[in-house]
Amino acid sequence: MKLRLIMAVLAATTLTTGLARAADVDAGKKLYVDNCQKCHGTKGQGGIGVKLAGDAAYWDAAPFKKAVMDGVDDEGKKLKPVMPRWGKTGFLIPKGVMPTDDDLANIEAFLQTLGPKTAN
Repeated sequence: MKLRLIMAVLAATTLTTGLARAADVDAGKKLYVDNCQKCHGTKGQGGIGVKLAGDAAYWDAAPFKKAVMDGVDDEGKKLKPVMPRWGKTGFLIPKGVMPTDDDLANIEAFLQTLGPKTAN
C-alpha cells in the first residue's frame, strides 16, 4: 500500500514538473536571433558556427548545455574558439545575463522547429 502511494506521488510530481518546464519556442527564437543567428544562420544551417538544425537541436539537455556554456560538443570535443562560452561571458543580448536551463530549453525548442532530426 505504501509503495502505491509513493509511486503515485512520484508520478504526479514528474507530471507536474514536466508541465512546468514546457519550452517557450518564441522566447527561444528571440534568444537565438539575438545571440546565435549571426554565426549559425537564420535556419540553423551553419556558417561560421556548426549546423544546429537537425543535429544539436536534438541533443539531450546536458550536452546541449555543455556546448553552450562551456564550448564542448556532444562528443567531448572543444568547439572552435570563436564559439562564445556563455557560461563565462553571459549572453550578448541581454548583455552579460547567464543562460538558465529554461533559456537553453527554449533555444533548443526553437531549433527543433527548423527541421527534423537528421541521421548521423
